[in-house]
Amino acid sequence: MSRDWKIAVLVSFALVSVFTLSLLVARDTRAQAPVPVTVVSAELPAEICPPFDVAPQLEPAEPVPSLVEEATTKIDLRIKALASELATMWTRNPEELVMVIDEASRQATTSPSVTLLLAIAHAETNGKILDVSEAGAVGLAQATPVAVRQEKMEGKLFVTTDYLIGSRAYIMKKPLGDADTIASMVVDRDDPKTRKRARRLLRAAFDLRREGMDELDLLQPYASEKYFKAIRQADRHNVATLKRLENLLATGSRKQIRTFRDSVRKEYRDMKKIQLDAWSRYQHELMAKRDSMLASHFGEPAAVVKMTRPYEAGEFLAENLDERFSARIMAAFLVRHLDRKSEEAKKLAKNRDVEEMTAALYNGGSHNVKRMLAGLIRSLPETQRYMKKVPATRKRLDIAAASVAPPVLESR
Repeated sequence: MSRDWKIAVLVSFALVSVFTLSLLVARDTRAQAPVPVTVVSAELPAEICPPFDVAPQLEPAEPVPSLVEEATTKIDLRIKALASELATMWTRNPEELVMVIDEASRQATTSPSVTLLLAIAHAETNGKILDVSEAGAVGLAQATPVAVRQEKMEGKLFVTTDYLIGSRAYIMKKPLGDADTIASMVVDRDDPKTRKRARRLLRAAFDLRREGMDELDLLQPYASEKYFKAIRQADRHNVATLKRLENLLATGSRKQIRTFRDSVRKEYRDMKKIQLDAWSRYQHELMAKRDSMLASHFGEPAAVVKMTRPYEAGEFLAENLDERFSARIMAAFLVRHLDRKSEEAKKLAKNRDVEEMTAALYNGGSHNVKRMLAGLIRSLPETQRYMKKVPATRKRLDIAAASVAPPVLESR
C-alpha cells in the first residue's frame, strides 16, 4: 500500500468518528430539552371538539307562550266553541255576538256568566241586533227606553209621544186587570171559600198597585207635567176601583159583582188597545228611521246593510239615532241589567230556581212576575217558556265551552 493511500484512509476514518460523535452529543441534548409540539391544522368534527368561539348548534326549542298569549289563546278557543254552538241554534253572526258579550263581561266589575248572558241574548233576538219589537224594545238585549234609563246609560234614545202613551197605559191598566181577575172568580163560583180567596188576592192587588210606576218616573226628561198628572189621576182611579171591589166582596151580590166585572174589563181592554196601538206606531216609526238612515249612509238598501254589516250599522245608528242599536253598548247594558234582575230574583225565588226566576224577571218584568206569584195572573205563557229556555241554552253553552281543552305546556 502506498503512503498516500494510507493517509487518505486515516483522514476518512477520523471524519467518520467526528461525525458519529457529534450525532451522539446532539441526541443526548435533545433528550434533555422539551420536545416541541407541532399544531395540526386539520379541523376535527364539531361534535368531537367544537371551537371555543362558536356556540353549539342545538335544535330550536318550541316557544313558550307568555301569560298574556296563553290567556288570549284560551279566550279565542272559548269564543269559537261558543259561537259554533250558537250557530247550531240559528243565531245570526254568532262569533261577533260572543265577542261583544265576552268583552263586556270581562270589563265589568261583577258580571253574570258569559253563557247566561249569551242565553238571554239568544232568547231575545237570535243575534239580530238591529231588531225593534212591538213593545219598543231594541237591539241585542231588547232594551226599552225605560230599562236603559234604569241603568243610567247616557247615549241617544229615540222616545216619542207614542212610546210615552203606550208605557203609561201598559203600567196603569194592571190594577184594572187585577180587579177583573178577582171579580171573575166570584162570578164563576160564588161561595164563602171563593170570596175568602178573592179577598186575599185583593190585598195582594192593593200591595202591587204601584208596581212599575217608578219606571214611568224615569221618562221625565221626555215627558211634560201633563203626562205625570194623568198618571196620578189613573192611580187615584185604580185605588177607587179596588175599594169598590172590596165593598162588593163584603156585601155585594153575584149580579152586582158581574156588572162591576164587565165595566172594569172594558176599561182594561180599552187601555190595552191604547197601549198596543201607541207602541205599534212607535215601532214602525223607529224602524222607518233606522232603514232610511242606513240606506242613506251606506248607499245600499237597508235590508242588505242589516244582513251584511249589522255590527258596523249598529254603531252608526247608536251615534245618530238610538244607542240601543249598538251591540257593544247593549252587551254592557245586558251585564248590568241581568245582574240587577239576578238580585231581584234572589229575593223572590224562595224555593224556586234563581236562574229561572232571573230569566222570568228579564222577560216579564217584576210587575208581571210578582202578580203571577201572588195568583193574580194565572199564567204567563211566554215568560214561562222563556224561564225554561234560558237555563237550557246556558247549559248547552257551558258544555261547549268546557269541551275546549286548554293547551298543555311541557315542563322545561
